[in-house]
Amino acid sequence: MIEGSAISIRHVRKSDLIKLIPLMNNLQMRGQYLPSSITSPDLIEKNFDADQMSTDVKETLLIVDKKDNIIGSLWHFKSVPYFNAREIGYTLYALEQRGQGIVSEAVRLLSAYLFKSRMINRLEIRMDTNNIASEKVAIKCGYQKEGISRAANFVNGKNVDMFIYSLLRNEWECAQEKHQASENNN
Repeated sequence: MIEGSAISIRHVRKSDLIKLIPLMNNLQMRGQYLPSSITSPDLIEKNFDADQMSTDVKETLLIVDKKDNIIGSLWHFKSVPYFNAREIGYTLYALEQRGQGIVSEAVRLLSAYLFKSRMINRLEIRMDTNNIASEKVAIKCGYQKEGISRAANFVNGKNVDMFIYSLLRNEWECAQEKHQASENNN
């Protein structure tokens, strides 16, 4: 488990599936910027039994509050085979808690975990160019805009452009050093 100040990040447990599957398949809770497909509950359970949603290719984690209630999920995966990178995605199911910094905290925690535990040099976040909230998360977490992938994702019946943001290991390390120096001065 990765502990934060307001939330924790942890692996999915079999007992979570009864609550998680309806959340994953609720298009309103997922929001207007993620693909609008749903997955069979039986297939989700079968896939969970095979790999517990945690492989070298893709790992799905839960964002939970301090009472261990599921409020969101985030995932990371190797999107381009020859990149030394992982892509991060996320969604906050708790609609009433959006805009409170929960996703930013989750992305910061996951970014630190990935840089500390994997020999990668780059993390990426991609979002629909209209998804202002997600873009704010990327910026708040120190990710830099690199450009646009035109018509790269299919959402709600149309192809949409996607912003590409990235954070390099040395940028993350510099931010950590600045944060530590600030803590030492206080």
